[in-house]
Amino acid sequence: MYARYLKYGRGQIIVLAAVMMIILAAIVGLAIDSGRAYGVKAKLNAAIDAGAIAGARALAEGEDDAARIAAAQTAARNYYFANYPANYLGSTLGPPSVGAVHESSGYWRVTISGTATMNTTLMRVLGFERVPVSADGQAIRRDLDIILVLDTSGSLGPPTSPSTTLPRLKQAAIRFIDRFNAGNNGDRVGLVSFASGAVVDVPIVKDGSRGFNRTTVVNAINALTVTGSTASSEGMRRALNEINGVPVASRSSLRVIAFFSDGAPNDVSATFMNNSTPVTGDLYSETVSPGTARADRVFRHDRRHSQLGTYSHIATLPNDGFVVTGVGTIPLAGYNHKRTLTGTPYTNTRCNVNKAARNMVENVANTARTQDINIHSIGLGTRVNSLEITFCSYNTSEHGSNILKRLANAADSDTYNSAQPTGLYVWAASDSELDAAFDTIASEILRLTR
Repeated sequence: MYARYLKYGRGQIIVLAAVMMIILAAIVGLAIDSGRAYGVKAKLNAAIDAGAIAGARALAEGEDDAARIAAAQTAARNYYFANYPANYLGSTLGPPSVGAVHESSGYWRVTISGTATMNTTLMRVLGFERVPVSADGQAIRRDLDIILVLDTSGSLGPPTSPSTTLPRLKQAAIRFIDRFNAGNNGDRVGLVSFASGAVVDVPIVKDGSRGFNRTTVVNAINALTVTGSTASSEGMRRALNEINGVPVASRSSLRVIAFFSDGAPNDVSATFMNNSTPVTGDLYSETVSPGTARADRVFRHDRRHSQLGTYSHIATLPNDGFVVTGVGTIPLAGYNHKRTLTGTPYTNTRCNVNKAARNMVENVANTARTQDINIHSIGLGTRVNSLEITFCSYNTSEHGSNILKRLANAADSDTYNSAQPTGLYVWAASDSELDAAFDTIASEILRLTR
């Protein structure tokens, strides 16, 4: 009887062992194939993200919305496939579905979805031969109003700077412009250049339509020459007036001033009294003779470098400078209390004029930021990290680089205001780094929401 029971028990054990082996294979297979599926999912997500970002960046390639959509779809598909290796973990990648929509809010939305099918290993014993994996994503790009402001003062040429500086500045500026959507319904782009005064080289579109002519901007950049002093405040004022010239109802969701300079401001824009005769222009603080206490050379504010004359009877400075559209006159006093002008009214000394020039550009930038306009700045060379002048008792906070940080409201600025837009300040140590500096600013402006 015991022998019969043992024989019967052995039969049960064989059956149980077979069942347990199947269950164990399923458990091991589930663990292995689940891990592979997670790997496939992660790789598919990466391909989706790459495709979405590439699609949003490619929107700059078209001259109208139809061409932009086609460019976005092509780029998204190419990057999707490029970021998913063939037969990754035994899977097969399916084609993506890509959409690009220009929404009425002013945003571009690029969407992409895709699937991959993974062949199983041990899970086949349970009848699961393939595991489908899917993912989707999107990138959002805002429409843009931007003014590029370029310093074209004489220090950008020999003997102060190498002969390569201006060509490399032009190259970097053109590459910067190429990052934005030209043509009908694209980004709005304007160009301002300044030296002893400032010029709107390419006005921003102000009739409620969108877009810019890339060739026009490129030609204007290529036509720039260097001469004169540094009327930074007039360059910033012209930029602010331009960007605010766009009707409120049609302004873009992102408004930007990108400002480049290789030094500190030294011209103040206002109407000055030469005895009883008013003189309107940019009063220059530096290149009077050492024995002359007053600043006396006045340049046209609406030209890069055109002297009106020498006025030796300007005894005092006004309280305010030129008008900013919709704001009024900009004070010569510093909004951040970093510089104090002497005299009541302010006395015309070269130091006062230099302080007023620095105050005004910071005041205009502060006005722009209170209107939710983002400012980014680029500084060039060693000169921007120096005081430049000896006739004012400035401390190291008066380096041109510090002023450029204040304009941008950079996070490491000594006047940083968290209630205003935070911009970037990027320093190019030499002209060979200008491309990278402008590219950093462009990437920040076009930073995508995924």
